[in-house]
Amino acid sequence: MDNVLIGLGVATALLALWAAVFATRADLATRKATALATQRWEDSVRPAPRLSFTTPPAPGQAIELEVENLGGTLAAGAVIVQAGDDLYAGELTMPEHAPPRRIHLNPVLKAWKRSGHPACLLLVGRDLSGKCWDYLDGNKAIHEPAKWLPSQLRELRLQGIVDFPAVTGPAKS
Repeated sequence: MDNVLIGLGVATALLALWAAVFATRADLATRKATALATQRWEDSVRPAPRLSFTTPPAPGQAIELEVENLGGTLAAGAVIVQAGDDLYAGELTMPEHAPPRRIHLNPVLKAWKRSGHPACLLLVGRDLSGKCWDYLDGNKAIHEPAKWLPSQLRELRLQGIVDFPAVTGPAKS
């Protein structure tokens, strides 16, 4: 009789251990799926700021843009646009769901190729959590802005001409 009780005790302990292992695995899988779904949701609800060109720029003068922030707080941002023969650059900061406001971007360089219509070449932002986003590439997260932004500026032939330290610097807590 004692052997039967010991056997039942061992079997119960093994079943309890087996249940604990699978419960832990299920909990970890659920947490991972929840974190992934939350990240996808955060990425999908982060609309890019909307830029509108208000007037054609005069040669060598600042260009005026209207910017509307449709998503979260833009703690720091950078914008580079091309209109005609000139490239214009500037920084942005905007509160969440801010009404449209007009900004002026100063010319930084003559374009290497004339553009018939104004175009945004770079639009990047940093939110309050310190995450950076490339708004021109489908709101793609930028994991290393200190490496990513210089490569973008090099590609636009603007490295050493413009700098956006608020975007590339450490996240402010």
